[in-house]
Amino acid sequence: MSGLKVITAPSVQPVSRIEAREHLRLDDDVDDSQIRSFIKAATDWAENYTGRFFISRTCQMMLDGASQIDAPLSEGQSTGHYSRPISNYIEIAAAPVTVVSSIKYYADDDTQSVWSTSNYYVDTFSDQAKIVLRSGGTYPTDLRAANGLEINFTAGYGETSSSVPEVIRLAILQYITFLYEHRGDFERFPAPTPPAILRTLLNPYRIIRFGVSPYSSVINSGSI
Repeated sequence: MSGLKVITAPSVQPVSRIEAREHLRLDDDVDDSQIRSFIKAATDWAENYTGRFFISRTCQMMLDGASQIDAPLSEGQSTGHYSRPISNYIEIAAAPVTVVSSIKYYADDDTQSVWSTSNYYVDTFSDQAKIVLRSGGTYPTDLRAANGLEINFTAGYGETSSSVPEVIRLAILQYITFLYEHRGDFERFPAPTPPAILRTLLNPYRIIRFGVSPYSSVINSGSI
């Protein structure tokens, strides 16, 4: 089993209520609660599409343990026992990761221990952050059958809307416009589709994941 949980959610959105109202050129009699709903829906859609968290939040990721390599390289034929090698890194299922605060592991009796930082290096430079096993480092052993490894980290561009790239903020405003202009239209067939400009704006920030991963759809679940 595996999972990703937001422990502390952000207190702000990448686009403020005032910015959304000004972008839509709304009169004062338009209900703010509807605008807030559009902001939340547009932000969730953009985060799902790009595979990124925009405003910083603390997260917890649980794993059964390190994964096996998807396609080990080999030549010719072999007989006898065969086992797939363990990967020398653990990919964090969120982006962009700014800091990993701790990695803990649990024995079968649920005893908690802290995995020493001397065993691993945190690569936050890559778009997809990784916990990389150091030379001579070892993974925790004798883990419980499920959710034996706990990774605590912070992900997002920053704690304020000004930390989010302007292109992403523009895409969110464009999606808010789409939702506002088509409010009440989604029961018809075919349903309205978001404008193609959204892909153009967000594709440079979209994280494409290859291979089999328990997190292939944790964040990157949106579609146009």
